[in-house]
Amino acid sequence: MDKKALIDEIIDYIKVIIITVCLTLLVLHFVQIARVVGDSMLPNYHEGNIVFVNKKFYHLKDCHYNDIVVAKAEIGYEEEEIIKRVMGLPGDTLTYDHGKLYRNGELLEETYIKEPMDDDYQWEVTIPEGQIFIMGDNRNNSADSRDIGPVEFNQIVGKVFFKLF
Repeated sequence: MDKKALIDEIIDYIKVIIITVCLTLLVLHFVQIARVVGDSMLPNYHEGNIVFVNKKFYHLKDCHYNDIVVAKAEIGYEEEEIIKRVMGLPGDTLTYDHGKLYRNGELLEETYIKEPMDDDYQWEVTIPEGQIFIMGDNRNNSADSRDIGPVEFNQIVGKVFFKLF
């Protein structure tokens, strides 16, 4: 191989590397990769699952019931990123009574939860503007809005749109 052909081949490799790095950085600007930690989203998301999060095109107006989101939350004394399900939007009233969850007076059919909540206490919360109420699917083992309160929408990193095992 002559010197010119070698230089051309090296330049081609450098171009591929630069394009790959640029595309990776571009994708990571819009997408975050996160790992599920803990059992709070069982049976739908398991410890160690890798999820892709839409972090640029998810706004409060796009937020819907049952969206799975990643949010920044104070758990204990540390800020963590948690994966939870959207249960209430601004203006909604959530009521928990005798093991059942109601949104705006309507009983929720929660086929996605691991098991019914096993506590007997009752509560009711109205979600303020600019906030959402998030809960884990494993209701008996989840630190969520029941503990930390409704989450400001600016604390939402984004919506989970893909799960790897």
